[in-house]
Amino acid sequence: MSSSQESPLASKGCLVHLSLPIDRVKSTVDSFLETLFMATADSGSSYVQILLSAASMLLVFVSAILLAHRNDLGWWTLILSVFVGPMISALQYDLLGLIYAIPLLLLPIFGLWRFSQFMLNGKFTREVTKTPVTLWSAVGMVVGLILLVALRFGPFLFNSGFLTATPEVWVMYFADAAIFASFVMIARGVREGWLLLAVAAIADLVVYFLISPMLGMLGLYVFIALAAAYGYFLWRGLPAQAAEPVQVELDEEGLALQKAKQATLDKLNAKTEK
Repeated sequence: MSSSQESPLASKGCLVHLSLPIDRVKSTVDSFLETLFMATADSGSSYVQILLSAASMLLVFVSAILLAHRNDLGWWTLILSVFVGPMISALQYDLLGLIYAIPLLLLPIFGLWRFSQFMLNGKFTREVTKTPVTLWSAVGMVVGLILLVALRFGPFLFNSGFLTATPEVWVMYFADAAIFASFVMIARGVREGWLLLAVAAIADLVVYFLISPMLGMLGLYVFIALAAAYGYFLWRGLPAQAAEPVQVELDEEGLALQKAKQATLDKLNAKTEK
């Protein structure tokens, strides 16, 4: 009898002992997240958005390291970073965010295609050739950044809501767009794309430090800037793009004329020798 009466108490005691470690783990995770991202698991949607943004920037860092070594896998990592960050946030909280997320997703897809134009050396490494910056490419980059920022504002662009945005918001929007747009330059073999990535990461770092100094996000942007500097250093020895030889293609009429001229010259030479 006594043993049968003690078993329920023993089971309850086990539940109590099990719940204590779970509470401690939750408390530790909340403290960790609050330290790094100034958010806890009880803070709702903002907590999820912050973690999605952090995961996206972490993947950007990994992508930069891979592309510094001219590895194709960097583009797949960058595609995943857009999907994890802007795409999931738009699908979960505001479908209008797809106006910005979908064009942003096209950038690494273009990079994957453009990088495939370089010769493959091994399984995933490309023999990238250096492409210089031209005036038109610089103008195109500026126009592209403006378009991305306009798409980021979305419907607020048409009701003058963007006019109330603070300077910090403008800098953040342009820096976020530049982080992904810089990979378009990298895909073309433009070494200065790494400088644009570093400047954009530092700009985001400054904005987060002034507005909301989350150690986690600050650290991620520091790592991205360092990865950009690393990529710029590794790409210093890229060979210049070789000029393609001009091939003159002669049609049938041109070949006939050339043969007639050669035959005439041969006859003149023969008469001269006689």
